[in-house]
Amino acid sequence: MNRNLINLINKSKFISYLDALGIDSNEVKDAIIQDFNEDEFEHFVNSSNGMLSPNTYIYDLVFKYVNEFLYQQYRELVIFEGEGKIDVRTMIATSNSLVSRPDLLKPFDKSPGFSAPDELNDFVVIARFERQFEARDYGSNTKGNRAVICEGCLPIKININPLKSFPCTQDIWKDEYCYGTPAIQGLCINENSLEAAQVIWMNGELLSLLGLSLDRYDNGLRALNENGEAVLIYRCWRESLVGKGNSFVGLNSNISRLEGCDLILRKDFYERLKMIIPDMVFYTEIF
Repeated sequence: MNRNLINLINKSKFISYLDALGIDSNEVKDAIIQDFNEDEFEHFVNSSNGMLSPNTYIYDLVFKYVNEFLYQQYRELVIFEGEGKIDVRTMIATSNSLVSRPDLLKPFDKSPGFSAPDELNDFVVIARFERQFEARDYGSNTKGNRAVICEGCLPIKININPLKSFPCTQDIWKDEYCYGTPAIQGLCINENSLEAAQVIWMNGELLSLLGLSLDRYDNGLRALNENGEAVLIYRCWRESLVGKGNSFVGLNSNISRLEGCDLILRKDFYERLKMIIPDMVFYTEIF
């Protein structure tokens, strides 16, 4: 097994959960590596671009062995919570938030720095994460073919990534996402996972200050005002799949040219947010 695949295992949320519990995860990782089937995994490589297609092979394997290990060794002591659980509510909410890509500048066309946020109808795009892939040269070398945009609101004018990582999406449903931090919004990325690929959501303290409450998860990931109107809405998209020929089906068309999500806030509530955070700015970073 190559180093990149070992890193994917080491960075798994379930391995991180064992580490957070103070449990030595080496025994589990050794079992995972021993059971890893490279022939099966190679089916998830897009031969036209030399890139790994999104898949859940490693995710499933790690989840299986971590669960078996905890059941055999710690079933009387460990309760799955936080990052140790699969967040089914967010999975359902984000799947019901899928949209056609909005009319926004693509990552390759956007300039980094401070600017005014985009406005769409009666809403302001307060945060966005998006990856763009342009298959300009086919082959294993894809350097320079990918751009990633991270943009969002910051409480003061400072050159930092506005999308700080907060992986525990279960906190969204307790109004505790980003709680106790200066972040206006947070980002969770789940690579090759059953769970939502990217999730952006607002700081739970700010939701309370704005008088917003979460809608039912089967209506999508969004927050309502006191009149039951959706004023904060998460949206996600995955478009323009890449294949090695005219056929856009099967494992050879699993890489999207444009994949991302955003968080939009109704204009009147955006003005309220600026009153709560008078020095708030909007900043774009491109990687």
